[in-house]
Amino acid sequence: MNAYRLTGDLCHLASKVILILTIHLRKSAEGISLLTQMLYALVFLTRYTDIFNPHASAYVTIFKWTYILTSFYIIYVMLRVFKRSREEEREWRVAAAILAISFVFAPICWGLKEVIWKETKRGDWVTQIPWTFSIILESLAVLPQISLLRYTAIPTAITSYYLLALGIYRALYIPNWIVRYNDPEDHFFEPWAVVFGVLQTILYVEFAWIYWRRQRVKIRDNGAILDGEDFIAGGLILRWIGKLGGKSGERTTGGGWRGRGAGGGGGISVSADEEADLVGEEFGDSDEDDEDEGLESESGSEGAVIR
Repeated sequence: MNAYRLTGDLCHLASKVILILTIHLRKSAEGISLLTQMLYALVFLTRYTDIFNPHASAYVTIFKWTYILTSFYIIYVMLRVFKRSREEEREWRVAAAILAISFVFAPICWGLKEVIWKETKRGDWVTQIPWTFSIILESLAVLPQISLLRYTAIPTAITSYYLLALGIYRALYIPNWIVRYNDPEDHFFEPWAVVFGVLQTILYVEFAWIYWRRQRVKIRDNGAILDGEDFIAGGLILRWIGKLGGKSGERTTGGGWRGRGAGGGGGISVSADEEADLVGEEFGDSDEDDEDEGLESESGSEGAVIR
């Protein structure tokens, strides 16, 4: 095992720990996409079909179990413990499209690999097609998170440390592939892992862009309305998501978002006025500043490629 993969795996694990700790410290999961976290859990379940393999190394087995358990723990606290942002129809459509794309293209990509790339690792289709499905799914799973953050004006559980850990994890897997390919004893070559890994890296750049832009969020004095035209202009994915729902300025970040109270109680609605107060306190904006300024606008991803 090379240092790039080891460091990448540790950074990915650190991102999960950071996310869990942040949710507990803030006692809130607002701004975290439940759909994205559920997609990541499905990624691990379909990728690690050999998790009970007695011949696997302890390192690989421990990391596989850790990724699966932490993913389901995050889902649990979002559903039953802390309040969260609730996705609207837009995010559900995006998640459904991601699942459909992954389901359709997984056997196609596997078949092409078996026919075209003779030097790739061969395996039983029963395990290889789910593995390919997980690779495609992981590369796209962050899209619901991107869509959610675009319309959330209140402070979120996403932090720069979480993004940094995710970014390092994803970036280090690229030199890891190069090192493994040039290793005569390994000569690892998985074309779809590289293709969809690069796609995932691009989406993570969009993710980081959203977060950076979101630090400059301002709230208009007539309500918590995102001035998204300037916001979406900076990224390709944001432009595509923006076209799905019309002009972003027509949508508020208020009553459409709901959360669960601590302990899994009934949902609570967060009004636009309450969100405006929260964001004003977060960024220290005064009423006078709001009169003169407009609104500028800001996520699992994650995923591991343990092989």
